[in-house]
Amino acid sequence: MTSRRLRKTREDPTAKLARTILPPEQANRGGLAIRDVANHTDADQRISVRSGETKTIRRLTRIELLVKAHVINAEQAAACGWYSDRYELGFQTTGCTANYGGAGGGGFGSNDLLARYKAQGEAREDYYYARQAIPQHLLQTFEGIVLGTGRPPHMMPKADKLRFSLAAFLLHQQIGHMLLVAA
Repeated sequence: MTSRRLRKTREDPTAKLARTILPPEQANRGGLAIRDVANHTDADQRISVRSGETKTIRRLTRIELLVKAHVINAEQAAACGWYSDRYELGFQTTGCTANYGGAGGGGFGSNDLLARYKAQGEAREDYYYARQAIPQHLLQTFEGIVLGTGRPPHMMPKADKLRFSLAAFLLHQQIGHMLLVAA
């Protein structure tokens, strides 16, 4: 007589935590990941220590969804993240000074925003350097995903996923050396 021990089915920890925090219709959608609680102040730290909450859930980013779907690999995802970070840092307009055709090299009738600090100027240069790698017909699809202005990955047609994959590959070829320095 042999006895078989039934194994308990393993439940996804992300789904389990999502069901405790979110309404059922949101928790069952998927596309969630467990992350450590971000404590921004000392008060946040004290609250999380008292309550014992150290983990939370968040939605996967568009780039993470594409990695999970095997449209791009981890190196290409890092390049896309770098591109997004450089864009955000370079074109953050908080604290910038407007230049309407005055000093700063702009011709008559031109307008631009002067970089407030050196890192912002360097980020703009990096962004424009990286854009050179992506052909114009792929740029709109690529920036729509990376900068969050286009369709989410699950709503993209297969042709757009292929365009994005090619653009991410070309971007990684252009800036891969910069990622090694940053790491």
